[in-house]
Amino acid sequence: MHILLTKSDVAPSLVQRLSIKGHKVSLFPILISKKINIPIVNYKKYTSIIFTSANGVLYLPTIEDVRHLKCFCVGDHTAEVAKQKGFINIYSASGNYNQLKELIFNLCERDKEKFLYVRGEFVSHDLEKDFKHNNFYVESLINYTTEVNKNIDPKLISSIQNKEIDTIFVYSKRAADQLHKIILNFKLSDGLKQCVLNCISIPVANTLKRLPWKNIKVFDLGNEEISLSN
Repeated sequence: MHILLTKSDVAPSLVQRLSIKGHKVSLFPILISKKINIPIVNYKKYTSIIFTSANGVLYLPTIEDVRHLKCFCVGDHTAEVAKQKGFINIYSASGNYNQLKELIFNLCERDKEKFLYVRGEFVSHDLEKDFKHNNFYVESLINYTTEVNKNIDPKLISSIQNKEIDTIFVYSKRAADQLHKIILNFKLSDGLKQCVLNCISIPVANTLKRLPWKNIKVFDLGNEEISLSN
């Protein structure tokens, strides 16, 4: 099976596992991340830090002492990057935002925690709103943004045109919007008839559902392999 992953911070372990199973894996990040300079942060005022993307960890300036911070990560890849950054007290969800939220709500006491949520400029879920609604103290820190990747490999276009891509994974609404434009601009619709679309959520799927896919699925981040087997 030829699999196209469209996320910039795909876990290397995922690519390795798919390749070991005999799949061909192509990477085309539809959106590419870009660091945003941030002011000096007093991390001592927080008890916990939250990352919903490995990019949030990668673009965080080096912190001298993070031992006091509980570090909550959306999935194992983000947790591994956090470990490399120096975090020790790490909690990892299964790659799903709702699982991350429930993990934190179940482990943490509302009146004792002060969260710093490190994120990109564009997010799929309003974590800050969800946490404040549940009476948690949280502040957001935006340390990266995403831009459209204009460097489209002609081989990728050819692979879609020739119906060589069996499944595509799309990870955000913005990525879906841009993929829709690429498909229309390069007249790739006919090449999708044997291709399965895997979307991170129903709103993402709705953006692309009018195109002639073989099938459309919704998957949880970190469960790409499960989606392939269903």
